Amino acid sequence: MGLIFSRVEINETSKSLYKAIAEVEAEYTHKLQTIAESKLTIIDETRQAYKLCGKEPSRYRPSSEALLRRIRTGKGLYKINNIVDTINLLSISSNFSIGGFDQAKIRGDVILDIGNSDSYEAIGRGNLNIEHMPGLRDDFGFFGTPTSDSVRTMVTSSIQYLILVYYDFCSNDQLEASLEEARIALAKYCSGSEIVTKVIG
Repeated sequence: MGLIFSRVEINETSKSLYKAIAEVEAEYTHKLQTIAESKLTIIDETRQAYKLCGKEPSRYRPSSEALLRRIRTGKGLYKINNIVDTINLLSISSNFSIGGFDQAKIRGDVILDIGNSDSYEAIGRGNLNIEHMPGLRDDFGFFGTPTSDSVRTMVTSSIQYLILVYYDFCSNDQLEASLEEARIALAKYCSGSEIVTKVIG
């Protein structure tokens, strides 16, 4: 996994961020005319990880695949706030599924595990069945998967410190460059400071 820790400031999305999103949307609108988003290398690796864990990726698409599917079908990305929109920009540009969490809402150690029979309330999805899905859990239970983050740890107006998790199941050589791209974007669009990046696993 790639990890980023950053102090951030939440605001409305800036014109410069809207422009960056529009440019990446245009790039992938063209690119996805010749290749399906599910066949892009990093997304395909995530889908294979789902299958190995026993989860059907076509029913529970990784978030990066779902975002690119919106672009291919002409729906575009959701516009929420500067932090969420930056995460979505980074996800489509890198093809990694990225979890974005309010550090203050996480309790105890965080473990990458395979989901049990529990579920959680996922952002924009309602109750998410996480059984056989790779995901993150803390002392209170699961709170993030490559498909969708939980409402419990989501970014809200009270956030001060953000944690980003890049799910990388095949030690992809693009991970470190993607983390550097994120560091620059957080500083530019989210007033990011005290930024630390690391790769673990």
